[in-house]
Amino acid sequence: MRRSIYYFTTSLDGYIADAQGGTSWLAGDPATDYGYEDFYQSVETILLGRRTYEQMLEMGDFFPYADKEVIVFSSNPHLKSAAECVQITQADPAQVLARLQLGEGGDIWIGGGAKLAGSLLKAGLIDELHVFIQPILLGSGLPFFGDAESALRPLEWTHSQDWPGGITELRYKLPKRWRADI
Repeated sequence: MRRSIYYFTTSLDGYIADAQGGTSWLAGDPATDYGYEDFYQSVETILLGRRTYEQMLEMGDFFPYADKEVIVFSSNPHLKSAAECVQITQADPAQVLARLQLGEGGDIWIGGGAKLAGSLLKAGLIDELHVFIQPILLGSGLPFFGDAESALRPLEWTHSQDWPGGITELRYKLPKRWRADI
């Protein structure tokens, strides 16, 4: 069974973007990869929401995940694919992820955004959280699970690490809930 991991960076007060949707507040030591390369090599599939995908496209012509299977969830039938590896779908993210998890292969990265992650959390389909906390308070912005309401969910701590620039990494496992509607 494949693991699904929500791997993200947040401000200390729990926002993945500022009130304008920006991430210019992200900082760190440019000489440190913060374990990203090892994580990226373990991933076979990346799930993205439309807004996150469009923000990536606005950054330039280079698509950073061309060597992975990328699934973008969007209700916009005119959204264009940035690379051969990108599949744009209007399917239910929970059903897609549940089927992927039952298959063989590498990890599945829930790469963003908050609305997508919130819907998958609510469905009980996120296996792990890899959270990088930036030493900044934004005061407002986009919470890392969006507006998703979720029931009390116990987490199992598995790892923590302090990184240069005051960044702290936390990893947690989420208890799995059985689903019959895939």
